[in-house]
Amino acid sequence: MLNSETTHKPLVAVSGASGFVGTHLRAELADVFEFRALSRSASAVEQNAHDSGTQWRQCDLYSLPQVTNALEGCEYAFYLVHSMAPSSRLMQSDFEDTDLLLADNFVRAAEAAGVKHIIYLSGLLPDDDEGLSPHLRSRREVEEVLRSRSVTVTVLRAGLIFGSGGSSFSMLINLVRRLPIMLLPAWTGSMTHTVDILNVCQAFRLCLEEASFAGGIYDLGGHTPMSYRELIFKTGALLNRPVRAFDLPVNCFAFSKHWVALFGGVATTLVGPLQESLQHDLKAKPNPLLDCMAGDFISFEESFAKAVDAAGRPRPNPRSQTQLADKRVIKRARRVRSVQRMAYSDEWTAATVTREYGLWLSRRFRGLLSVDTNEQGVVRFLVGGVKLCLLELTPTPFSEDAERCAFYITGGCLSRRVDPPGRLEFRVVKSRNCVVASIHGFAPTLPWWLYANTQALAHLMVMRAFGQHLSRIAIGARK
Repeated sequence: MLNSETTHKPLVAVSGASGFVGTHLRAELADVFEFRALSRSASAVEQNAHDSGTQWRQCDLYSLPQVTNALEGCEYAFYLVHSMAPSSRLMQSDFEDTDLLLADNFVRAAEAAGVKHIIYLSGLLPDDDEGLSPHLRSRREVEEVLRSRSVTVTVLRAGLIFGSGGSSFSMLINLVRRLPIMLLPAWTGSMTHTVDILNVCQAFRLCLEEASFAGGIYDLGGHTPMSYRELIFKTGALLNRPVRAFDLPVNCFAFSKHWVALFGGVATTLVGPLQESLQHDLKAKPNPLLDCMAGDFISFEESFAKAVDAAGRPRPNPRSQTQLADKRVIKRARRVRSVQRMAYSDEWTAATVTREYGLWLSRRFRGLLSVDTNEQGVVRFLVGGVKLCLLELTPTPFSEDAERCAFYITGGCLSRRVDPPGRLEFRVVKSRNCVVASIHGFAPTLPWWLYANTQALAHLMVMRAFGQHLSRIAIGARK
């Protein structure tokens, strides 16, 4: 058992360390643990370079070698990542597919680096799995991917987390403060179970200190369960601002996410999945971890008092100081990320899929495009008659024929030479019975407006067509 008298502080890797939950975890558990904060943001790393008790490491979580290197020497890891925010100027992906890839990267890296225990902060799930929102469906899938390998993984499921700097809490406060009249769609009538950030930190501590909790799945709840509608009225009472509202019998997600984002002060990429999740009744199920925490739960009123300033305004998210700088960097870099999930045939490896991609392209665009591979494994995409090289791919030193084939994008008239170079990868994720095809950090030669309306669309059409091709092969193999 760990305690504050221990001379050696175990090293814990924290993905998402600069965010709301990661910041609180590092502050609340600093008496027992040292931390290695993983962040793709150069601004966050620079800003926190002198942070006592935390080693800051810039790390691209989409890069398996980088994550493996960053996790070396860590005994434990906190996985707090959700990929709803863009990480490139153009993102051709559903967040479910990027979440899948990131989770598979992280657990592979943790296994290779010798991490003993991962704690993943997931979301509360309804009793009935039918009709799960994409957000909750993705959370469950990430749980299953992380638990598919040899590393011990504990899952903590939380609903809306309230505390200083929390996006969900800030959104609620801003809506009440800024809207004189509210329209309450049907989803605001569903039950939800909120919890204070300090109780979440307590749960992380217990799962690391008490061996009996390791490897389990536990729902977290602390405040009295209530509907989002009731949360709005309770918040209005605490702010001493009467709420005038009208109920709507429909969800109207497409419309409501925009006005909630506008007046709530958060991005639509966060609001949309949150609303869709709240159409379910989400309450914490009894479990041994909650029993252990009984008597320590912080009330809604206490959470509220700690998380607002004297004027009743929500305290800022710790990541807000670097978000604008990160957005500027992403825009200037003009990089592209594309992630597509495809069908998988059991007898195929990543190397098989890669070879089939080249053969399929040559057949599909016969006379216009050919794919040439030399003895060193360098792949060139050539325009038919003139042999003009469109793209050149060089195998990385980290490829695995069975589950992962990766290439650096090293040349061709359609790609700028950049450092680090872009990457193309085909990966087999056996636990989900799929192949993930992805491009990371691709830097197009064409002017951005032209690229976005021509080459980018063509790439997406080609990858979807290849996915359909793999699906037909997989169906044929099962017959």
